[in-house]
Amino acid sequence: MKALSTDQIEDVLIRNGVGVLGLVRDGHPYTIPMSFGYDGDEMTFPMQWGTGYGGRKERCVASNTNASFTVYEQDPDQPQLWRSVVMTGTLYEIDADRTERAFASLAANAEFAPDLGVWGIPFDQVDLRLFGLSIDECTGREFSLRHRREGG
Repeated sequence: MKALSTDQIEDVLIRNGVGVLGLVRDGHPYTIPMSFGYDGDEMTFPMQWGTGYGGRKERCVASNTNASFTVYEQDPDQPQLWRSVVMTGTLYEIDADRTERAFASLAANAEFAPDLGVWGIPFDQVDLRLFGLSIDECTGREFSLRHRREGG
């Protein structure tokens, strides 16, 4: 296993547009797959309020903005090679004056756009909010199954 450089971490984030967001409420973890935008400076998450799972995501964010986010990939050219990036920080709602930039990062980077009709709720009844992650710590690792088998 080896640490990724800052440039390698950025490459992983740019190549991938979906990861796992970890939230916590009352000491209980809640992890969800989340599409994201990344523009080199800011992580952007589109969150639909008032849909699915009884508002668990909203309750988590309202009670504790601490979060972690993990992105991982398997190299398509070298299937035995895996990379992961793990970030911890604080979620914040993106201000109205920065939404254009946030939507642009989602359009450029996200694996899938938020499907506002996925829960069968009319578009005008869905509250879509954009959140960013103020990153306190970010680490990246590369792991090769071949090295493990060879003892290295």
